[in-house]
Amino acid sequence: MKYIIGMDIGTTAAKGVLYDLNGQMIISASRGYPLIQRKLGQAEEDPQVILDAVQKIIFKLAEKVQGEVAAISWSSQMHSLIGLGKNYEILTNSITWADNRCTNIVEEAKKNGLAQKIYHTTGMPIYPMAPIYKLMWLKQSNPNLFHQVQKWIGIKEYIIFRLTGKIMIDTTMAAGTGMLNLKTLSLDQDLLQKAGIAADQLPDLASPTEIVGSVSTKYVQKLGISADTKIVLGASDGYLSTIGVDAVDENHFALNVGTSGAVRTISPQAQVDQDARYFCYPASKRQFLLGGPINNGGIVLDWARRTLTLLNEKATVKDFLRLAKSAQVGSNGLIFLPYLGGERAPIWDANARGSFVGLTRQHTKADMARAVIEGIIFNLYDAATGLIESTKKPAAINATGGFMQSDLIRQTCADIFDVPIVTMKEQQSGSLAAMFLARQALGLNKNVDEIGRFVEKGKVYYPNQKEAAIYQKLFPLYREIKNDLAASYQKFRDINTI
Repeated sequence: MKYIIGMDIGTTAAKGVLYDLNGQMIISASRGYPLIQRKLGQAEEDPQVILDAVQKIIFKLAEKVQGEVAAISWSSQMHSLIGLGKNYEILTNSITWADNRCTNIVEEAKKNGLAQKIYHTTGMPIYPMAPIYKLMWLKQSNPNLFHQVQKWIGIKEYIIFRLTGKIMIDTTMAAGTGMLNLKTLSLDQDLLQKAGIAADQLPDLASPTEIVGSVSTKYVQKLGISADTKIVLGASDGYLSTIGVDAVDENHFALNVGTSGAVRTISPQAQVDQDARYFCYPASKRQFLLGGPINNGGIVLDWARRTLTLLNEKATVKDFLRLAKSAQVGSNGLIFLPYLGGERAPIWDANARGSFVGLTRQHTKADMARAVIEGIIFNLYDAATGLIESTKKPAAINATGGFMQSDLIRQTCADIFDVPIVTMKEQQSGSLAAMFLARQALGLNKNVDEIGRFVEKGKVYYPNQKEAAIYQKLFPLYREIKNDLAASYQKFRDINTI
């Protein structure tokens, strides 16, 4: 019997899942790797460290089935940038989406109108995560290095290149560069010129189900697979995490919240927002991924667990959730803006700061704990409002992620969104969808909506109308406070840099 490996190259870890040809999970494995953050705003990774992690994972999975792997398909973090020299040697680390060192380039592009042009041409939000801004920054800050680079690629493209010798990028990952034209689904020549590069410096473009080829002889033994194992190009984690929970049309949103998070939906046509609140990334001419990613998910919950329970440093997440549950819905009028790490959607401000607003002597730790949870979910709902206005209110939201594992959080999501929350039994939605792409490449499936047969859904949380009504009154106040504080964030940054 043959098997498929779905690999997910995340920001801090790679995960692999082994499936049989019927789509049943056999085993999984993962390995972490560090972020390099030696300078302010820096967030890089060593591509070789990630390649080593991927090799070890594939070897472990393949060993389980004596190397009988038909295909390996890929899900990957978006917006990374790696420079290769004329002999394809690595000239840079992988500069990840979280690297904010090109913030000044983005601010300048906002002022001269280039940022707005990039958004409306490519669907790429106005934020430092975009490789097009990273290229402009590198050209300005390190011109000698910039001109040495012969190829600019991302981490998925690098891994596949090392395994196969071919440099290719799928449509969904190319969309994340900020240089793929939404109308033509080809590289935009004017934006390439703005970035200071030529089209031949980027990978060849192909569909996510493209079979790149077989693994080179050098890696067959290292990976423990057979020589005829096919490498399928795969797609971005954003796209695959969406279809991987069976959110394949506008009737369903996908909500994935771990350390960070995102709310996404699939549209049959490209739609950009007048206020640039969400991204619009093409997967094909008939599928466009709309969504809002957030920085502040479970990482804020963990901060609150450590900070609001100082009398008991050993307090667990369960302890924190129990504390939050003891407070009233609405946290006695306390509002929390969760922007502890800047924020992407919907405000797209790397300088944003968090805050409690409405705090009085009558508020308790329990109120503050609940306000943190409600603030994180208000932010997610705020990110979703642009999608709802451009498409429609979904019939249901399919949810995954570590943050979404508690009954309190799931029910609060249902109440704030006023939409049923459908949980997934399989949390590795990206790996599952990567497996499905391999099935398509091998001719075992044809249409994307067939993925539903592999997705097992769990408990559904329905809105409590009394509590939903409370949140509908609070949410406008949340947005009003968010807008009123927006002008202060740059001032906070200026104070910290004095």
